[in-house]
Amino acid sequence: MSRNSYRPDFTVITGASAGLGAALARAYASPGHRLGLIGRSESRLVSVADECRKAGARVKFMVTDVTDAEAVRKCILEWDREHPIDLVIANAGVFDGHGPDGQMERMDEIDVQVRINLLGLMATVNAALPHFRERRKGTIALVGSLAALQPLADAPGYSASKAGAMAYGEALQEYLHDEGVRIALIYPGHIETAQVAGHVGALPHLTTPEAAAALIKRRLDRGHTVIAFPWQLVWLIRAGRLLPWRWRALAGRGFRFHLRK
Repeated sequence: MSRNSYRPDFTVITGASAGLGAALARAYASPGHRLGLIGRSESRLVSVADECRKAGARVKFMVTDVTDAEAVRKCILEWDREHPIDLVIANAGVFDGHGPDGQMERMDEIDVQVRINLLGLMATVNAALPHFRERRKGTIALVGSLAALQPLADAPGYSASKAGAMAYGEALQEYLHDEGVRIALIYPGHIETAQVAGHVGALPHLTTPEAAAALIKRRLDRGHTVIAFPWQLVWLIRAGRLLPWRWRALAGRGFRFHLRK
């Protein structure tokens, strides 16, 4: 991975109205820095934008769903025409899983996760890439999950959506590596957001959105192209992948969970 220092001037963040996305917006808010925030909740997005402006940032925001590929394309096109975008963080995502008493994910729940976590991420990337490729510079950071490295038995739809997103990012890394466009893959562990509010079971090494955002920003600033944390879970996953899957399943029993539906 490259360790060259990187300081963007204009950062676009999806899923910026809450959770990690809002924390990333606040982390990047500084005097003169341009921010483009995309989210689904207008009231929360306005609140985050106001916070960032108080920190000195120049803020634009758009209330839209990342699954609306044309709306995302037009938004990024308009912002990029006004001032070239340097960094896009495709963060928008949702989480679901099995319910109590062995209740599996419903197909409609899986569909929502795939559309937002995978197709919405692809729509964001495809909106930004033409501008970055033309200038032969820019960074796109894709927020996945450690579930992409170690699928969760109790959230298979979520795991599949995040694994797909990271596979897409890995392919883009190779495809674009000679064009000056950097693709960064982010694999967070458990973050204390609304996504874990209904989680019943272990949440090892749970971190705050602020701590996660600070770590992501710090490593992106240093030029990292793979960001996975917390390190304890990363190494546990790496070691576990060397085991037969039945042994891995036995070792993972203490991490099983369900969601309140």
